[in-house]
Amino acid sequence: MLDRIKQLVEASGLSKTDLEEQTGISAYKWGNLFTGKQRVNEDHIQAIRKLWPQYTYWIVTGETLPESGQISPQIEESRKKLGTGG
Repeated sequence: MLDRIKQLVEASGLSKTDLEEQTGISAYKWGNLFTGKQRVNEDHIQAIRKLWPQYTYWIVTGETLPESGQISPQIEESRKKLGTGG
């Protein structure tokens, strides 16, 4: 799960400070998460769910359900390249 969160944040281009502003979770705690000093918890998952609801299922399971709107960043990127929205 942590690897997927890291991948998502990297793809988004958001900094830890941006994450703090948008989620209310301190940049320090995000940093601890990304360095493995803290484990993913419900607060992180809820924050990500609010920012990126389309990735919730993928973050938690590593799987996608495109027919339900639950995708991964890779699927979204492919859609953008192909010019398809949904």
